[in-house]
Amino acid sequence: MVSYIFSHKEWSNNKLSLTYRDSDLKYLEDMAGRYHTDIENMNKIFLKGYYCINTLITGVEKENDYKLIVKVKYYGDKSRHERKENTHQQKIDI
Repeated sequence: MVSYIFSHKEWSNNKLSLTYRDSDLKYLEDMAGRYHTDIENMNKIFLKGYYCINTLITGVEKENDYKLIVKVKYYGDKSRHERKENTHQQKIDI
């Protein structure tokens, strides 16, 4: 997934925003987890830059309709921005 993050054409002003929709909540939770792991691993490697990721899963359980929103932002100065926290939220209507 790391190469996918770098090669995605939707990067704009050091930001990437992706949206996925699926009926399988577990699949989207796993995908969000993989994105977080990849970003954390990239931050361990890079000496100067820093990536921050925010993920949000929303949906309606009765309809099995879920959406994952992934937002990644790149900061060029790691020393000033490494305190920014990666976040994951879930808001599911039952």
